[in-house]
Amino acid sequence: MNTLSNIPALKFAIILSLGILTGSQILFDTFILTIVILSILIFLTVYCLIRENTELNIFVFLTFLLIFITGIYRANIGFFFIPGNSVKFFPETKRNDLVFLTGIINDIPESDSLSIKFTLICENIISDSDTFHVSGDVRCTIRKNMFSKTEDKPPALFAGDKIMLKGKLSEPAGKRNPGEFDYKRYLEIHDIHKLFYTNGYNNVSVISENNLNFLFQKLIYPAKIYVLRIIDKNYDSNEASYLKGLVTGERSGITEDMKNDFVNAGVMHLIAVSGLNVAYIIIFVMLTLTVMRVSLFPKVIITINFLIFYCMFTGSSASIVRASIMGILVLTALLIERKILFYNSLGVAAMLILLYDPKQLFDAGFILSFSATFSMVILYSRFEQLFITKLAQYRSPFKKISLALIVLLFTSLAAQIGTIPITANYFGKISIISLLANVVAVPLANLSLAIGFLQIIFSVISDNLSALTAETNGLLLYCQLSFIKWCASFEFAFIKVRDFNFADMIFFYGSVILIFSIKNARDIFTRIILCLLLAGGNLIYNFDMTKKLRITFMDIGQGDCALIQTPDGRNILVDSGQSSFTSDSGERTIIPYLERCGISKIDLLIITHLHMDHIGGINSILKKIEIGKIIDSGQKYNSVFINTMDSLISAKNIKREIVSCGDLIDELKDIRIYFLYPEKNYRDKDLNFQKENLNNGSVTFLLKYGEKDFLFTGDAEKESEQTMVNQYSDFLKSDVLKVAHHGSITSTTIPFILKNKPDLAVISCGKFNKFNHPSDIVLNRLERSGTKVFRTDTDAAILMECDGKDIDIKDWK
Repeated sequence: MNTLSNIPALKFAIILSLGILTGSQILFDTFILTIVILSILIFLTVYCLIRENTELNIFVFLTFLLIFITGIYRANIGFFFIPGNSVKFFPETKRNDLVFLTGIINDIPESDSLSIKFTLICENIISDSDTFHVSGDVRCTIRKNMFSKTEDKPPALFAGDKIMLKGKLSEPAGKRNPGEFDYKRYLEIHDIHKLFYTNGYNNVSVISENNLNFLFQKLIYPAKIYVLRIIDKNYDSNEASYLKGLVTGERSGITEDMKNDFVNAGVMHLIAVSGLNVAYIIIFVMLTLTVMRVSLFPKVIITINFLIFYCMFTGSSASIVRASIMGILVLTALLIERKILFYNSLGVAAMLILLYDPKQLFDAGFILSFSATFSMVILYSRFEQLFITKLAQYRSPFKKISLALIVLLFTSLAAQIGTIPITANYFGKISIISLLANVVAVPLANLSLAIGFLQIIFSVISDNLSALTAETNGLLLYCQLSFIKWCASFEFAFIKVRDFNFADMIFFYGSVILIFSIKNARDIFTRIILCLLLAGGNLIYNFDMTKKLRITFMDIGQGDCALIQTPDGRNILVDSGQSSFTSDSGERTIIPYLERCGISKIDLLIITHLHMDHIGGINSILKKIEIGKIIDSGQKYNSVFINTMDSLISAKNIKREIVSCGDLIDELKDIRIYFLYPEKNYRDKDLNFQKENLNNGSVTFLLKYGEKDFLFTGDAEKESEQTMVNQYSDFLKSDVLKVAHHGSITSTTIPFILKNKPDLAVISCGKFNKFNHPSDIVLNRLERSGTKVFRTDTDAAILMECDGKDIDIKDWK
C-alpha cells in the first residue's frame, strides 16, 4: 500500500476525474475557466523560475487546482457544447410521418435475417416541407418488411457508403423503470443522439461509396472484415462468436444465452480485448523484428504503430485503449532506458483517455477496466505477501503447477473484489463460481487467443494451414464454452443482488481498504471494530424506518403491470404486461425489476382479464418467481398461451381464487382490498359471451390504506363503469385512479369520473402505440375534473409511496 505515495500520475488522474464529475453537472463560463487555467500556468512558470527553493505545498496545491479546473473545462466542452445543428436537437418524427435521412455509414454494418444495424454520420434530414443540414451520429436499424411481397433483397452496405433512408427518427429510451439500464445515456456517452428506424429494404438507397478517411476505408475496416470472414469460414456459430470477441472485441454474434452463461460464470471479461491482446501484439512484432535484425529504435516505433492500428481495429474500447497506452509507455521506457511504475502508467492512461473524451468516465467499460486492473495489482501484492510467498517455500513434486493455479486464483480474486459493486449494478448479480471458472477458462482463453492470432496470420500464407489451426482451436473453444455453460448451470453459481448505493460503496471499499492494509496482528481488532462501524452505518442508512405502501406502475409498453408492496412486507402484482414474437414483459422488465427490489416471492397475483397486454409476461413469471396465490374473475378463453398458463399454475400447485363484486381481502395489515367487479354471475356466462366481453369482465378493486384509496380498473369499459356507478355511487371515490383500458375512449366516462373524483390518475400505455392511446377526450375529461395525470409513455414508470395520510410521487430518475 505504501507504493501509493510515489505515484503522481495516478493522483493527477483522480483529481482530473473529480473535475470532470463537477464539470458534467455544473456549466461554468468557459472564458473565465480559460483565464484561470492560463493564470495558474503563468504563475507556476514564473514561480518556478524566480524561486530557487520552491515551496512544495504551494506548487502541489496549484498543480492539483490546475488539473481539477482542466477537468471541469474539458467536461463542460464535452457535455454542454454541442453544435446547434446537432441531430440531438431535432424533434422526433410524428406518429404518422416519415422523413428521409442521408449520411455516411461509420462502422461495419451488423446484419441478420431480419435487420441491418449501423451507425450513421448524419448530413441531411428531408421532410415534406424542408431540408435540414444536421450533424452528429444516429444508430440506424433497417428492418425487413415481413408483410411485403415485393421486398428487395437486403442491400449490400459497407462502411463509408453514403446512403439515403426513409423512416422515423426517434429518441432513445432512457430509464423506463427504476434501476433499469439507461440506453439513452449509454448512447450519449458514445456520442449517438438519436435512433432511426426504416421498415423495408426498399427504403434504402446507396448514393456513393468510400467516403471515410483512407486509414479506416482502405486499411482498418477491410482488415477487420477479412478477419471476421476468416473466423466465420472456419468455425461453428458459437465458437466463431466467442473467438471474434477474443480477437476483435466484436460481440454482435454472441447470443443472449451465451452472454448469460458468461455473466453467471463470472468470465464476461474474456471477450473484452485488453492487456493480453496487447502483450501478444508486442511479443509477436518485437520477436519478428528481432529475427530481422532491426535495431531498437525502429523496432519500438513499428511496434507502437501496430498497437495503435490494433486499438482502432478493435473499436477503441476503454479496455484496449488503456492497455495500448500502458504498452506504449512500457516500450518508450525501454527505449529511453527508464523505469516506469505501473500505477503511474495506469494514471497516464486514464488522463489521456479522459482528456480526449471525458464522457468515458461514465462508461461501464472504462470503470470496469481501470478498477479491475488497479485492484488486481494492488490486492494481489497483498495476497502474495500473505500467502503465495509462504506457499512457495513448501516442497512438492507438483509445486510449479500448484503455484501457477494459486497465482491465477488470487489474481482472479483480486480483480473480482475491486469490481463487485460495478458488476452488481451492471448485471444485478455476483458470480460465486467465477474463481473456479477463471482458473480453467482464463488459461484456455489465452491459448485460444494465441492460436486465433496464428490462424489469421497463417490464412495469408495458406488456407490449408489456417484450416488445420482452426480445427485445433475449434475443439478448444468448444470445450471452453461447454465448461462455462456447466459452471453457469449450478444454482449456487451466482447470487442476485440489488444495486449498490452510495452507502454500500463506502462500506464495501472502506472495508476492503481496512482489511488489506493491516500490517500486524495489533491492527486486526481495530480494523474489525471500524468495519463493524461501517456496517452499522450502512444498515442505518438503508433501513426504512417509516413503513409505507409502495406502488410502482411499471412502464412495459402498451400493457398493464403494477407492483404493490405493503408496509408489512407483502408483494402484490397486478397483471403482467404484454408479449409478442420479439418481446416478453415478464422476462424483459418485470422479473428484473422484482430482482432489483429483492423480491423472490409474489404473495398475490391479480389477473384482471385475459388479454395479452395484461397477461403477456405471466408464463415467464410463473416459471421463475414463487407465487403464493392467484386471483382472477374466472374468465374462460381458449388459446395455447392461456392453456400453458393454466398448466403452469396447476403444476406448481398455486392456489387460485375467483373473485367478484362484494369480495374482500382484509388479511393484510392496515390494508383492505374491496372487489367491485365483475358481477357474481359473470363466471357463469358462456364462452362466446366472455370472449366478446373480456374487458368488461376485468377485476376491478379498491385498495384502502389509512385515509387514502387506490382504484384499479383493468380494462373496464363504459358498461362496467355504469354498473359500478349505479351500485357503489360515492364508494368509488379514490385518491388515485389507474385509468382503464390505457386511456381509451371506451372507458373513463363522465359519470364514472364524477363519482370517482381522483386527485391523481395513471395511464399505462406504450409510446406511439397503434391505438393512439390515450384518447384526447379522456385526457380532457380528467383535466377538467382537476385530476393530475401521469402516463407511462411520457413519464416512464410511476412510483408512489403512501403513509396512509399523504401520497408522494417519487422522482426515481
